[in-house]
Amino acid sequence: MSDVWILRSIGGRDRATGAPLRGVLAAADYHNHAVPLEEEFCGAVGRLVAAGLVAADPAGDRYWLTAAGVPLAERRGSFAAVLADLERVALPAAPPWRLPAGTFRAAVDAYLG
Repeated sequence: MSDVWILRSIGGRDRATGAPLRGVLAAADYHNHAVPLEEEFCGAVGRLVAAGLVAADPAGDRYWLTAAGVPLAERRGSFAAVLADLERVALPAAPPWRLPAGTFRAAVDAYLG
């Protein structure tokens, strides 16, 4: 479920309009009434990047949907319906994807502060 949650929370279609991490966390809170844990976020982003659905530039603080990710993120319906679509895409196992130390906590604090 975290894959769908994060996919739907990442905005923008290119690096210039992609969302900063704080914005992704705010959207995630809106969608699921919770802020993801760092492990949930990093796990989902790693799988979504490996599948070619999301692109990420942590150094530039930007996360955006790829052309392949846009239709899935914009699909109307339940999380379960989008999850079924993601399962058809067969998200690959990805090596651990991590943010620089302190980055996630700083974004959470900025969002909640």
